[in-house]
Amino acid sequence: MNIADVLSRLSTLQPKPFDETEELLVHEIATTAVNAIALKWEDIKRASRDDEQINDIFDALETGCSDDLPLVFKSTFKELCRVDDVLLRGDRIVIPEILQGRVVQLAHEGHPGIRIMKAHLRTHVWWPKMDSQVEKFVKACRGCILVSAPNPPEPMVRKVFPTQPWQQIAIDFLGPLPEGENLLVIVDYYSRYLEVVEMNSITTESTIRELLIVFARYGVPETVRADNGPQFSSDEFRAFCTEYGIKLVNTIPYWPQMNGEVERQNRLILKRLRIAQELGKDWRAELCKYLMVYHAAAHSTTGKAPMELMFGRKMRTKLPVVPSTATDYEEVKDRDTVAKEKGKQYADKRRHATPSSIGIGDQVLAKRPKKDNKLNSDYSPEVFDVLRKDGTDVTIRSTSSGKQFRRSAAHLKVIPRNGNDATDSSLDDQDRNRTVSGSEVIENVEPAQSVNVSTESRSKRMRTEPSRLKDYFAY
Repeated sequence: MNIADVLSRLSTLQPKPFDETEELLVHEIATTAVNAIALKWEDIKRASRDDEQINDIFDALETGCSDDLPLVFKSTFKELCRVDDVLLRGDRIVIPEILQGRVVQLAHEGHPGIRIMKAHLRTHVWWPKMDSQVEKFVKACRGCILVSAPNPPEPMVRKVFPTQPWQQIAIDFLGPLPEGENLLVIVDYYSRYLEVVEMNSITTESTIRELLIVFARYGVPETVRADNGPQFSSDEFRAFCTEYGIKLVNTIPYWPQMNGEVERQNRLILKRLRIAQELGKDWRAELCKYLMVYHAAAHSTTGKAPMELMFGRKMRTKLPVVPSTATDYEEVKDRDTVAKEKGKQYADKRRHATPSSIGIGDQVLAKRPKKDNKLNSDYSPEVFDVLRKDGTDVTIRSTSSGKQFRRSAAHLKVIPRNGNDATDSSLDDQDRNRTVSGSEVIENVEPAQSVNVSTESRSKRMRTEPSRLKDYFAY
């Protein structure tokens, strides 16, 4: 970690490598500028006379026998005719093979997209497998890739339910608020218990100090999930986690769904703060009232109150509470697994989720995190190499600067090795709706054991054997 002096740094500088990407881009622009010339009738005549397949069709038209022709020309033989050494199908010109790529390039000027290109070509020209050639050409266009619709998200990976309270927690900051305060929000994955700490300073030192106070009340967790904020990604915070034996899990940059549990709670808390401001009430008091009701009410996923799962007792509020004995919460784990699997199946189907084809060694384009203006493409033209892939977590390295980044697979677009190819279908696919509902949680963890879940729209109550029958034996 020592800082080297200037002479030591200068002596270790390496010569800048040859920028092959820039040269390929210049070559592509130059080639496009040369080939984009209008096609004349004389050029088609000359190419038709040199095309062996078209000459065979000319001979078949003279003899009237099409037995030796390919099947595609047999089915359209009655529509074919010869006009001035040019083959026509009705009123459309049959383009010789040597000119087909040039015709497709002319039709793609202005980047109209697959549908418009096909309609434009079908009006004037024809040749076998013209549609598939158009689709392949558009998929290989670098400009179309940069502004194409994003890939469909990968199937959701659900987090395994912890075995006990305060074993796995998630943390995040909410703020700043109008008076400059920030709220440190902590969520327990087992009980969904919420802890909210008001902070005026959100430095790493202040964050560690507040976490120690919380840990003194509830104990030290095994896993802490946080985003890539400067407080949670600093060496000081990592050293703190190492000291207390905590496994720190940082989410993928620009992918808040990976920390969806705490992000969802942030939205719920922010709602109550806005209500308090509009009604002219003290937001601190209103937040405490909300947390009291939240901890005492049954959670929609687990079916139990967060206070009850966290401390093994029901919370006393303004409403009367009936005292109860300790209960076995094995059914809570089953309810949690079933609810998560049902949400996964519903979300994956609605968002058309498909596994990513990105692999180590592929070259990809990365989605811009923010656009400076509306003319910027969705994807940056900078090319990256894939170094590592763990589920949806992909580590990439820039081919020009050598810098490494972590991105979600949904934010990357593959460039096939046989050219400037891409996996996107066309510019016309942008109308697909892939919005994830606010209640969904996307986690980058090991998948839970698969459960057969009915996809009925209406849920059913859990059926269990009465406790009075536990003393009987079945023969």
